[in-house]
Amino acid sequence: MQNVFIIILLTVSFNTMAQSYELYKGDTINYTDINNHKQGLWIKFNNSGDQILEQGVYATNKKSGWWICYYPDGKVKHKITYKNGKAIGPAEFYYENGLISEQGNWNIDHWKGNYRFYNKNGSLAYDWNYDDKGQRTGTQKYYHDNGTLKYTGEWNDGKATGTLKIFDDTGKLITERVYNNGEFQENKAITENITTNEIAPRQEVPESKHASTFKGTGNHTVYNMHGLVEKQGFFVNGKIFTGKHCFYNDSKKLTKVIHYQNGNIVKTEEF
Repeated sequence: MQNVFIIILLTVSFNTMAQSYELYKGDTINYTDINNHKQGLWIKFNNSGDQILEQGVYATNKKSGWWICYYPDGKVKHKITYKNGKAIGPAEFYYENGLISEQGNWNIDHWKGNYRFYNKNGSLAYDWNYDDKGQRTGTQKYYHDNGTLKYTGEWNDGKATGTLKIFDDTGKLITERVYNNGEFQENKAITENITTNEIAPRQEVPESKHASTFKGTGNHTVYNMHGLVEKQGFFVNGKIFTGKHCFYNDSKKLTKVIHYQNGNIVKTEEF
């Protein structure tokens, strides 16, 4: 965004019949009428008078239209729309590097409608929607730093509902999470196509060979060298995310099962 006004170092103030105003580059600014109401263009300078900090229009003492605030170096800090003295309408916020950080419609004390948040490199981070009460509603999207879609799903009254899809940074769907009124219900595993040597077949394996390892993402079962289930469930980058991890003694008897949900241990059974 570019500054609307070119800064000069001199402003001249006048007071006439209870009215006051200043001259800035030949124009009248900071005008107060005989009723002591601010009218027209107002500009706030820093203490040295060589930098605009804020500017916008007053209509009978109430802010109206775009009001722009600046960083000390002159770059735009934010732009907010006012109606009848209240912040209502399009609003934009910027990083100090000049790139936009937030964009949407502000309604007195909350966002309304479509809202976007950007990373400092300019890539889109969130693409959300808000209802009239400022609660997230409708389709919500999150993005990886490289710009690919990370999450997408539906919200209602500020809470996730239905199926939330999750993608890796290449755009591949890796899992789906089901929510009901903001409460997590279950994972729906998305099975990957994997090569046969990534997972041991369910059969007896010679003692001299080690169990196969799985380093991918998806719904899989890993067997130990004796053909017994070692890990089963949904994996993320080779680690069990939702499922179970089984342990056996030297006699191949099941001794312990650790249960995982969303990457956390939720139950341990010992036999």
